[in-house]
Amino acid sequence: MSGPIDIFRSGKLKGVKNQGPVYAWEEGRASLFLDEISFGGALGGILCYYNPPVHQVGNPGLDAYHAALDEIFENKLNEWSFLIFYGGCDPVHAGGDLKESLNRLTETIEKRKELEKEGRPQEEIEALYAWGDKRIEKGVGLYKKVRQVSQHMRTLAICGGGTRFGGSAEITLMTDVLIGDSRSGMCFSEAQIGLIPGWAGVGRSYTKAGYLNAKFMASTSREVKAGDLKACGIYNTVVEVAQPFPRKERTDDPQRDKQRYAEALQAHNDEIGALLAPVALELATCPKHQMPVLTGKDRRVLATEREIEEEVTRRVDPMNYEGLWGRPLREVKEEIKKLGRPLAPQSIKELKHLFETYPEDRFDEAKFVEDEKQADSRLYRDPRFKLGIIATLEQKVADFREVQE
Repeated sequence: MSGPIDIFRSGKLKGVKNQGPVYAWEEGRASLFLDEISFGGALGGILCYYNPPVHQVGNPGLDAYHAALDEIFENKLNEWSFLIFYGGCDPVHAGGDLKESLNRLTETIEKRKELEKEGRPQEEIEALYAWGDKRIEKGVGLYKKVRQVSQHMRTLAICGGGTRFGGSAEITLMTDVLIGDSRSGMCFSEAQIGLIPGWAGVGRSYTKAGYLNAKFMASTSREVKAGDLKACGIYNTVVEVAQPFPRKERTDDPQRDKQRYAEALQAHNDEIGALLAPVALELATCPKHQMPVLTGKDRRVLATEREIEEEVTRRVDPMNYEGLWGRPLREVKEEIKKLGRPLAPQSIKELKHLFETYPEDRFDEAKFVEDEKQADSRLYRDPRFKLGIIATLEQKVADFREVQE
C-alpha cells in the first residue's frame, strides 16, 4: 500500500492515464511521489505527500518537496499545464513535529546559557537558532517555488480528510486552487504555541480571503471548517463527503488492531480519493472563466474587527487564566469554553504589527510573506515559546506570563 497516490495509479479514474513517476522519496512510512498524468488531452503532475498517522511535515519531507519542485523546473515546466498537490484523507494533518522542536529548543537554550555566561558575542548566540531559521527558510522557499511554478501552469491542492494545522494548511494555500472535503478544516494554531504561521500562510490567506478573514484565522487560532473556507474565498469548491473516518479498534491484539486500521485508512483514501480527484482534474483543465472564485464583497467576513479585538484581548492576557495554568484541558473544559485557549502575547504582538504595516490598500503578498518569515524567526528566541510547546504536547493550559531564563 502506497497511500493516497494509489488512486492515481489504479486506472480507476476515468480519463486519467498515469505516465509514470517523475520523482520518488520514501523514508519509513513517509513518502512523496510526483507522477506525470494526462487528463482530457492535458498533461500535468500529481504531487502526493504521505506521512501517517498525522502527516507532519518534517525537514526530510520539506527537502523532498523541494526536490520534486526542482525536477519540475528542470524537466516539466514547459510541458505540463497543471500540478495537483494531494495527500492522505485522514482525520488530522499536523504541521511541524513539536517533540522534535522541543528537543532542539531545549538544547539551544542550555547552550545559550553557557555562551552568555562566558560572555560570547551576540552573533554566536543568535547562530544557535539556525535550525529554526533554516526550517522557516525552507518553508518560505517552497512557497516561492510553488508561486513560480504557478506562473507556468495551474496549481491546485486537494484538501481531503480532516483538519489541517500549521504547515499542512500552509502548503495547500501556496497553490492557486483549493478543493475541499466537506469534513475538512484549517487551523493556524501557532498563536496558541508562541509562533505565527511562518510559511506564507497568513499572506496567502490575506490574498485569498482578505484582511479581516486572514486576521481572524491567524490571531484567534480558531479552526475554520470547509463551508466557511469556501464562503470566505480560501476553498474554490467543496465536495460533499458523507463517509465517516475509520476508527481504530481496541482489542486484546494491538498489532492486529494497528494493521486493520492501516488497511481501513488505505480503503478510505481510495474511496475519498475517487470522489475528490475527478473534481480536481476538472478544475485543473477547465477554462479560466469557469473557475469558481470569490473576491471582494462576495466573500463572507468570518468576524468583524471589533469581534476579533474583543476575543484576542480576552485570550491574550495571561492573568485571565490565573488558577488554570498547567491544568489538563480536559479538567477545565467549561472554563476554557468560556475563555478560549490562551494566546501567546508575543505572537499577537507580531501579528498586530504585520496587519498594521499592511492594510488592504498597501498589501503586497511577497513583502508581507518576507516580514511574516522574519517575525516567526524572532519568536523562536522568546523563552515563552518553550512553555507553549510543552503545554500543547501535554494538553494543558499554557502560562504565557513573562519569564526570565
